[in-house]
Amino acid sequence: MFTSRRDWLKQSMMAAGAGVLPQEDFTKLPANLPVPMDDGACDHLLRMPVPSILLPSTHGSVVNLAALKQDRLIVYCYPRTGEPGKPSPDGWDAIPGARGCTPQSCSMRDNYQAILNQNAEVFGLSTQTTAY
Repeated sequence: MFTSRRDWLKQSMMAAGAGVLPQEDFTKLPANLPVPMDDGACDHLLRMPVPSILLPSTHGSVVNLAALKQDRLIVYCYPRTGEPGKPSPDGWDAIPGARGCTPQSCSMRDNYQAILNQNAEVFGLSTQTTAY
């Protein structure tokens, strides 16, 4: 029995041969993942105006969220995107909500047209570079 996902990946890598990691489906969450709890600390942000901040875009332009004219604006922040064949950092799954960042991004991608149909726009705000 493995004590962590990292242990499983190391064992799988050894079984598959040096340097070869098994393909992982980053859109699925592990069954034993702790459920993040909403403590209500951000409830006061609903309907607050977005400040004028210039953010670099993956398209090479700059986005000012305060200048957008959509009825609804979804800005979701995520710490990192998983890379197929590469394990998450040690302890990653223990951070509440961290493991859900890739499935969240996939959900936004998969539902993007439905979001646009509601006169809304989506922006993902990441700590990673565009090249990553």
